[in-house]
Amino acid sequence: MKRMEKYLALGLVGMMAMSLTACGGGNTSEPAATPDSAPAEEAEAPAETAEETPAEEATEGEAAASGEGYDIIWVTCSTESEFWQYQQIGMENAVADMEAEHGISINFTTVGPATEAETEAYIRAFENAIASKPDAIISATQVPDSTRSVSKDAMDQGIVVNFTNCGLETLDSTEFSDCYNQYYTTVSADIGDMAGKVMLEMLDEAGIAKEGVIAMEFSNVNPSLQPRMDNFKAYVEANSDIEVLDTLYNNNDLAQAQADIENEIATYGDKLIGIYGANNTSGDGIALAVENAGIADKVITIGVDSDPTEIQALEDGFIDCIIVQDAYGQGYAALKNAVETLIQGKNPETEQKIAMPPVAVTTSNMHEDEYAAMLDPTLLKK
Repeated sequence: MKRMEKYLALGLVGMMAMSLTACGGGNTSEPAATPDSAPAEEAEAPAETAEETPAEEATEGEAAASGEGYDIIWVTCSTESEFWQYQQIGMENAVADMEAEHGISINFTTVGPATEAETEAYIRAFENAIASKPDAIISATQVPDSTRSVSKDAMDQGIVVNFTNCGLETLDSTEFSDCYNQYYTTVSADIGDMAGKVMLEMLDEAGIAKEGVIAMEFSNVNPSLQPRMDNFKAYVEANSDIEVLDTLYNNNDLAQAQADIENEIATYGDKLIGIYGANNTSGDGIALAVENAGIADKVITIGVDSDPTEIQALEDGFIDCIIVQDAYGQGYAALKNAVETLIQGKNPETEQKIAMPPVAVTTSNMHEDEYAAMLDPTLLKK
C-alpha cells in the first residue's frame, strides 16, 4: 500500500518545524537534507505551541502510523554474496521489529544482480525499483558515480533512499547529500589501519621477523573503499621495514583471487611473510592458496568481511584474523531509519552519515558470542 501523499504531507510538517530552528546559527556541518541535525536547544517554539514537545509529536506520529502499510525494496549489489545476505538479515529483523513496534505492515522485497561485477544490471534494478514506486529503497553501490543521479531521481519522487556500507560519497563530503536520506557504513580507512596494526602484532606473536614483503588482494577499484588498501600499506610501512606489494584485483572472482596469491607465493617464496585480502572473496582466495601451499605457519593472513569459507579457514588456521564490519547492524539501522523517516516525515537521525567501527575476530575469540554473531549474522536471524 502506498502512502506517498501522507509522506509528502508529513514532510511539509517537518519543513515547517525546521523553520523554527534553522536560523539558530548552529555549527553543524550537516546538509539541509537532515533538518533535524540542528541542536534542539538553539531555538524555542512559539509560546502558543510550546506545550507540543518533540516527544508528544513523535507519539502522535506513531499513533497515526498504526495500520499503515509500506513497500520497501532492498536493491542489493549481489544476491549471491554472503556479506550482502548478512545485511539483508538485519533488514528482515528490523522489518519484524518495526511492524511490532508501530502496528504497521511492511512489504519487503529484494532485487539486484547475482554478482557485484554486474554493475549495469545493478543500475537497471535500481531504476526498475523506482518505477514500481515504493515508499523506500535501501541500497549499497559499487558504482557511486553511476548511482547518484538514479538515487536523486528517487528522492525527488518522494521515495526515501538509504544506503548501507557502500554509499554515494565519503564521510567527509556533503556534495551529494541531496541524493539520499541516510547512510550507515564502516570507515574504509579504519579497516586499513586496524588490519595494518593487527598484521604487525601477529607477526610479533608468531616470532616472524618483520622484514620481507606482504601481498595485497582486493575485489575491484572503488574510490570509497581504496583506503582499505592505502591505509594498510601506509601503516605497515611507517611502522616496520616491510615492503607492501601493489594490490592485485580479482573482480570478485574466487579463482582469480586464489591464482593471484599462488603466483605471489611462487614469486616471493620465503620473503612473503604476510597476505592481506580486503574483502571476503579475496580472503577466500588467500585461505585456499595458503592451504594448498602448506605455508600457514610461515605467513600471517588477514581477511575483511566474512563468509562460510573464511569462517572455516579462521577455524583451521589458514586465516589468522578477519576484520569484520557490522553488516547486520548496518542493514538493520538502514531499514529502521527508513521506516521512522516515513512515519515522522523527516529523518530522525542528527547525522546523515554514521560510521560503525570494525572489529578484529581471531581464532582465539571467534567462538565468543559477540564475535561469533559478527562473523555469522545468520545466528541472529529471527
